Amino acid sequence: MTGGSGWPLRRVVSGGQTGADQGGLEAALRAGLETGGWAPRDFMTEDGPQPALADRYGLTECSGGYDERTVKNVQDSDATVIFARHLDSDGSKLTLDAIARLGRPFIVNPTGAELAEFIREHDVAVLNVAGNRESLAPGVAAEVEHLMLEAVGLLEGDR
Repeated sequence: MTGGSGWPLRRVVSGGQTGADQGGLEAALRAGLETGGWAPRDFMTEDGPQPALADRYGLTECSGGYDERTVKNVQDSDATVIFARHLDSDGSKLTLDAIARLGRPFIVNPTGAELAEFIREHDVAVLNVAGNRESLAPGVAAEVEHLMLEAVGLLEGDR
């Protein structure tokens, strides 16, 4: 899965949880990128089931829960960006474990410029966005959306 065209990023995947996941997916939509990824059974989020995530972002429901969707999203991407104020959360630990087991590149809490450079350096075509849920890190969805849009804007100059 490589872009190979100087404009590598074409798709953003995530699990659909409130916070970082939805912020990344929303940024990708606004930037005109493909979106998708694996969501837990019933499209479960901290706000309850959200089946509309399938229509809005193209998420696919896993037969299992959060653990299965996390591993599948790491596995189906070229690299992962983690936006977390709390790297010791269960979700962040699971994501980092999956990254280590699968040997995928990752970056934690980058600026927009750092993320753009990471995408270029690793020729990332499919980026997994992970991180804290909104209740654990209030405002993280908006922060992630802003940083992702900044990174995509910097990459636009590569076209």
